[in-house]
Amino acid sequence: MDSHIQSDYTSLKNNRFFHGSSLLIIGSFLMISSDMRGGAGVFGWFMLIPFLLYVTLYHEFKSRLWLLLTLVVGAVLTFTKSVSDPIMISLPVSIMFGVVTGLRYYLAFLIWDYIRKWTDDTASIIAFPAIIVSLEYLQAFYTPFGVWGSLANTQVYNLPLIQTASLFGFLGISALMSWAAVLGAFFILRRNFANIKISVVLFVIIFIGLNIWGDLRLSTVPQGKHILVAGITNGQTVSKALPNPEDPDVLQNTQRLIELTRKAAAKGADIAVWGEVSTIVSTKGEKALLGTLSRLAKKHHIAIVAAYALLLPKEEQSELYKMKNKFTWLRDDGTIAETYLKHHPVPGEGSVPGRAPLKAIRTKYGKMAGAICYDYDFPQISLTQARLGVDLVLLPGLDWRGMLIRHTLMARIHAVGGGFSLFRSANEATSMGFDNLGQIRAAMTAFGDDESILIASLPVKRTDTLYTHIGNLLAYIAMFVLILLFFLAVWNHFKKQKKDQR
Repeated sequence: MDSHIQSDYTSLKNNRFFHGSSLLIIGSFLMISSDMRGGAGVFGWFMLIPFLLYVTLYHEFKSRLWLLLTLVVGAVLTFTKSVSDPIMISLPVSIMFGVVTGLRYYLAFLIWDYIRKWTDDTASIIAFPAIIVSLEYLQAFYTPFGVWGSLANTQVYNLPLIQTASLFGFLGISALMSWAAVLGAFFILRRNFANIKISVVLFVIIFIGLNIWGDLRLSTVPQGKHILVAGITNGQTVSKALPNPEDPDVLQNTQRLIELTRKAAAKGADIAVWGEVSTIVSTKGEKALLGTLSRLAKKHHIAIVAAYALLLPKEEQSELYKMKNKFTWLRDDGTIAETYLKHHPVPGEGSVPGRAPLKAIRTKYGKMAGAICYDYDFPQISLTQARLGVDLVLLPGLDWRGMLIRHTLMARIHAVGGGFSLFRSANEATSMGFDNLGQIRAAMTAFGDDESILIASLPVKRTDTLYTHIGNLLAYIAMFVLILLFFLAVWNHFKKQKKDQR
């Protein structure tokens, strides 16, 4: 390292704002403030900067341990802001996602610090977005934790920026944000843009261009025939223990769902979508329920996506699996179009995962498809449906009050990436209907005195997106670049060791 750079680092460390503890506290504050309840997306653009400064200025083993602890605790506190009843479900899930997010960031900073030490500024700037994109991609596509903790999720309210997902998926947003963070860190470390001015100019051009393009894209009018989609929510309240399907309260709730579906048909709905696990049925009860719904669908000319839990017979239950979390899609003539099992149960959920290939259902309005709640935290689902040419996706969901709107808005990012309309019918949270640009066409919280029916008029005509064609090309490029830069750093490291031994 150049002596004048080392001198600059020393002077920074002597400034109380750049003490190790100060940087960790500031970073924690920005992390906790950037996501979930009480968060503002603008903080997401800055939250990584203090940690980048910290790993650059402090290299002791103890410093690395403090960084690890801060990242994990900060991420856990971020997610636990969403905790509410049911505590025994929301708290463990929040802690789990927080730990995973904190560990992922810790790994990212360690890899970046090594590359930074043994390459130049330009390589270091390129490396950080490549690391963030690579790790977020690997988590989303190859672990049970999906996109939780992604930088992109801090921007769920920024609809013009979310249009970037139609080009590169959610990873395009994360790449832009991590690029901004590393440029900010280098500006503070070098106290000028002299050595990174090309990177800064390029970033500014791309940042402004994407935001202008996103705003212009939102000024277009989605095309296609509109249909009325009804969300039926406030179904069976589910705690850790599933109720008996024959319990009178469960049977009464099921009857209420049927009546609400009939009301939705009377309001002119073309299709009704129940929230996830709206009721619990036995094998015998499922047959009776589907018979009733089939007759209702045929009589009132309404398609029905009935989402429920099928309790497995005791002899088929195991420590891992107690039920099937599913929906049955009935056409408006009463026939069954699809029986779908949730492909990605939340860890610990206890439901049998679905393995059947995703399919597009042809209707008189266009191609439609469905998934269940947590499935849409795995971008492969939405990408596959986009490549099937789907125009509208129906997504039964189940959250808790602390999530309220966040999880539904997360799903919107992937719908924009795929170019289709999305309707998420969410028990214990907020149901929403989005057009194929992600604009909200209707919304309703599950809490209040309404009759638990949301009607949304949604266009059934997809818009073609670049992301549908190139898929995760950005991630593949990022991983290729990261491997090259890592090996360059290793080469320089060993070359320096060999030189010192002479």
